[in-house]
Amino acid sequence: MKVLIIPEDQELDRYIVKPVVEALFADLGVPASVNVLPEPRLRGAGEALDKDTVASIVRDSPMEDLFLLIVDRDCNREQHEAKAAQRQAEHAGKLLACLAVQEVEVWLLALYKDRLKVTFTEVRKDPDPKERWAEPLLKELGSEGPGRGRKAAMRALSGKWRSLHDTCPELLDLQRRIQAWQQQPAPV
Repeated sequence: MKVLIIPEDQELDRYIVKPVVEALFADLGVPASVNVLPEPRLRGAGEALDKDTVASIVRDSPMEDLFLLIVDRDCNREQHEAKAAQRQAEHAGKLLACLAVQEVEVWLLALYKDRLKVTFTEVRKDPDPKERWAEPLLKELGSEGPGRGRKAAMRALSGKWRSLHDTCPELLDLQRRIQAWQQQPAPV
């Protein structure tokens, strides 16, 4: 199966979303070739959730079996939930949307819960967890390298998938929806 992730920021988010999605498919026991959209370069959730942008990505990538639109929920300040649901409805059978609560960096932070000085519930509720906790953690871990340290930090995912999966319910939901998607007849 060929899976293409559509993130809101390919430069940084790719280092978090790709290993998470690969772990998700491995947990399902489904062989998948997972890639992150190389172009067009998206600049934020507004572009990633744009109707025409998503339509052109799906249209211009006919060899992909499944598109995963993964963007930050950002406290739903700009109606990301409704926009993501609409994009998913427009491309039913080809695209599933997942909103990271509140940002994909929270998935990275879930791997380092024991190093945080707050509860993880607090992290997930905060409107800006990337700035408040992820960036300081990345600086502490060493923010040089690909994705400003995200690639190296995500190596902690090995052996911690179940903990991440159980800590971030949106990933469990995405996994269930992928299973349901697999059981649907292929679009004609």
